[in-house]
Amino acid sequence: MRPESVGRRGLAGARRRGLVGVLERGWSGEAGSIPWTRALLPAAAVYAAASARARARAADARRSLPGLYVISIGNLTVGGTGKTALARWLALQAMELGASPAVLLRGHGAIRRDRDTDVVPDLDGYPLGQAVDRLGDEAAAHRAALPRGATVVVDRDRYRGARAAQSGYGARVAILDDGWEQGGLRWDELWVTLDPDRPQGNGLVLPAGPLRRPASTLREASVIAFVMEEAGVELPAATKSWVAARAPGVPMLRFRRHLDGTSAIGERTAEPWGAGAPPAGLLSGVGAPARLERFARASGIRLASHSVFPDHARWSADAVASALRFASGAGAAIALITEKDEPRWPGGLSSTLPVRVLRASLRPLDPVEGALARLRAAAAATPPIGPISRTEGPDRR
Repeated sequence: MRPESVGRRGLAGARRRGLVGVLERGWSGEAGSIPWTRALLPAAAVYAAASARARARAADARRSLPGLYVISIGNLTVGGTGKTALARWLALQAMELGASPAVLLRGHGAIRRDRDTDVVPDLDGYPLGQAVDRLGDEAAAHRAALPRGATVVVDRDRYRGARAAQSGYGARVAILDDGWEQGGLRWDELWVTLDPDRPQGNGLVLPAGPLRRPASTLREASVIAFVMEEAGVELPAATKSWVAARAPGVPMLRFRRHLDGTSAIGERTAEPWGAGAPPAGLLSGVGAPARLERFARASGIRLASHSVFPDHARWSADAVASALRFASGAGAAIALITEKDEPRWPGGLSSTLPVRVLRASLRPLDPVEGALARLRAAAAATPPIGPISRTEGPDRR
């Protein structure tokens, strides 16, 4: 599939995603947007009724696993709000506290699943394209980014996946990436990520708006997290008031996405992005490309172009080569991709530009001790594990 490519003058990810972009603008509730998606309100009523029944069935079906502490991560809306980054941060916190974590995913983007449960192997030397086909892009990205002391499991049934992680790999903490809707595993905490500026878009459920579920269900959350893309940006007062009215007493935490540096594809060591670095062409297939652009600019990256692929889509060699030519023609001297997109890079492609992967992590902007208190207590009951290392630890092949 060909990406939507725009040069420096047209940058602003959500404005140029073809039909998806048209839908997102209608959902956004932004000043000047045309609320044409209200025509879909009859379909939204059907979706709301069906999803309410599905949520009730899921709640009744969830089961606990003794000895396993579970944190589920979800969001109210479709699109990227930082769930995957938060899942990774929580897994690292569990390791720092001495508890072996497992990140559980359903396998978005996988096209050749040949078993129910896949424990993702270390990917050093493993063809990344095959990993994406079998496991999905997010699972491959988690495995590449997390230390070996963390287990990554793909299974549509999170209970079954958690049982495999616990019995086979000693997991004592399970992190459910996008786990609010699933009906397999009961959680101890629910962390919900929201867009800092428009937490509910136009306030309507799918397909008339971006809401997966009514905003009133936010009261189920244990913690509400916001990922800020730029330094020095406060959470809008309107957002604070909106959340407080729907989830009174639920703590709100802000995180900042931090650029650790860039590296070559397949390399883990990040080198700092210098202030004098040349203009870059960004290639991405993420849920919120406009937010990615803001993060890149806030990190000192001069963007010459941005080629946007659909979220979770395969990247063909022809489409990537076309995007690279576009970036070069727009003045880019280097190409940048995200960690999520790294496993989708076509193997054997000869790039006309140097290609670097953006290595990023979350840093809390608010005190997190209170929010982590229950995880800390659960970890205290588990035996300690070895130090965090990206190069040492049990092999998971």
